[in-house]
Amino acid sequence: MFFEIFGLVTLAVACLIAFRFGGRDEQLTAIGCIAATLLSRIVSTSYSHMEMSILLVDAGFLVGLLVMALRSDRFWPMYAAAFQFLGLVVHVGSMAETGDFARAYAVGLIFWSYAVMAALMIGTWLEGRSRRALGL
Repeated sequence: MFFEIFGLVTLAVACLIAFRFGGRDEQLTAIGCIAATLLSRIVSTSYSHMEMSILLVDAGFLVGLLVMALRSDRFWPMYAAAFQFLGLVVHVGSMAETGDFARAYAVGLIFWSYAVMAALMIGTWLEGRSRRALGL
């Protein structure tokens, strides 16, 4: 329960920072984070086996981050996309597992989502810093 609340607070802080200080790229990524989180909560059943529905949500978010990374003039979206890709690898790796791995699967997915949010927060900070330097 603590980690669920911590994750939601982290998401809220990252998104508030992105909406307050970020540019278009940061705000779109924050919207993607919120959408992926909501969709994951809607379609998730348990972590007792590989979740195809969450895999599809994560893959969709990865596509969005890849498009962002390819179109953006910033560097941080590449990191966010790479971290999201690693989260997708957790899904693929879990397909080979046949034992009881619910906790490891959940932790693997959650860990990389924190990395995506960290990239968003750092990217927002860098964007805000560059805007202040230019006087915008």
